[in-house]
This record gives sequence, C-alpha cells and structure tokens, in this order.
Amino acid sequence: MTKIVTLTTDWHNSDYYIGAVKASILSAEPDTTFVDISHNIEHFNWQQAGFVLGSVINDFPAGAIHIIGVDSEPKGDMKVIVAKYLKQYFICTDNGTLGIIFKDEPELAIAIDVGSGNEDCVFIEKNVFAEIAKFMLRGKDIRQLGEEVEDVTRYTDLAPQTTPRGLLGNIIYIDSYGNAISNISREIFENTIGDNKFEILLNTHSYKVTQIYKSYKEIEVSEIVCIFNSLGLLEIAINGGSAKNLLGLHQDTQIRIDIKQ
Repeated sequence: MTKIVTLTTDWHNSDYYIGAVKASILSAEPDTTFVDISHNIEHFNWQQAGFVLGSVINDFPAGAIHIIGVDSEPKGDMKVIVAKYLKQYFICTDNGTLGIIFKDEPELAIAIDVGSGNEDCVFIEKNVFAEIAKFMLRGKDIRQLGEEVEDVTRYTDLAPQTTPRGLLGNIIYIDSYGNAISNISREIFENTIGDNKFEILLNTHSYKVTQIYKSYKEIEVSEIVCIFNSLGLLEIAINGGSAKNLLGLHQDTQIRIDIKQ
C-alpha cells in the first residue's frame, strides 16, 4: 500500500501542530511519506482548503491519504468523514470541504460519530484524524470505523449560476500573486456564452473585460487580463500587478458575465 499522507491545514508553519500530527503517525508507521499541501489556508476557511487540495489530487497515486485540518471541530451532529475518491482517501470533518473536492459521489464514504464536545476533538487532527490514518496505513478496512453513507455535505450555492443574461459566479481563491480564481469553468463558459460577444463585470461592475486571453503577456503591463488557468477556471489578474489589491477583489466577490446583444 502507498504510504503517503498529506496535510492541508490553517495552522501556518510556526505552530507545533504540524509536527505533533506527523510524529503521532510516524511513531506507529515510521516509513510514512508526508506531503504538505498547504499550511497557509486562511483560518477556518474550509472552502479555500477544498479548492487548494482539490487542485492537486489528480497528481497523487492511488492509496494516498489526505488529512484536512481546517474548521475541523464537529458542531452539533456533524460527523467525521473518511471517504475514498479517485482511489485516494480523505479524512475530514463533514463541513462541506469534501463537497468542493469531489465532483461526484465518492467511491466509499464512512461517517464516524466522535461526539460534539468530546475531549478528543480539542486537537481532532492528532487525536482522531491521525489515528484513522494509522488504522488505514495498517491496511485495515475503513468500513469498520463507522456507518457507510452515500455522499458528503455539499453546498450548491457555491456553484456558478446561469442567468437570462449569461453567467453569475464568484471568486473562490486568491493566490499569492493576488490573482483571483473564479468558480466559472471553461466548460460552463463555452456551454453558456459560446461564440457570443460578452462582458465580464467585476466588483459591482466597476471594471469590464470583453476578451479572454491565453496568457498574461498578451496584454500590456498593469492592464486587466482574464484567462482560463491550468485548472480550466476563469482567472482575473493584472499583468505585473495584484488584482486583489488593484481591483479590490476577494473571496466571494461576484463576477457577472453578460452576453452582449
């Protein structure tokens, strides 16, 4: 079995939590290989965690185990989920994160009731998630851990919407360059807008773009450029600058694409 465990958290590298989780797993499975996807997720921003991890899972081999430590303490009757998707395994509180990562139903999903307020939930990534990872690294069947469920929690309002005018989407991620990545895919753009002329309206319509380019360099420095990035998602950038700062874009900023009559 592949012994790869990844970590995606909002802890940042100055915290001891990263080392504690890795040490807990290594104490039982010393030949485990760890991959740090990101520890710079905004605090409690499970949507960002889902986007970041979901952007790289196609590059991992079958059997990889992904621990997601963002907004992890269960609330109410929320459960921990261990899910198999693309022949990989994901350990996460069922707060919506996996609903962003998974494009369709998982191959297998097990809900584990750890109990809201349980003392193990104080450091759930070490006390619960790492224990699940160790269980799996020993080759155990995750069906023994809880109850099988059909799907994970999803929030459909996070998806782009078609409108009588065209498309309505949102910024879902701002990268370290200040480029703003939306939830509008090339596929939905082509299916909805097609070959029609269009306007991309940004930040309460303060900025308009009427063309999508293939690269940043097709536009002059300091100008707005829209491209479909390597993930096939519409990205708004400033050539040589920060779209976040110069256009006032942030996560959840609305993007409207209107077909021009």
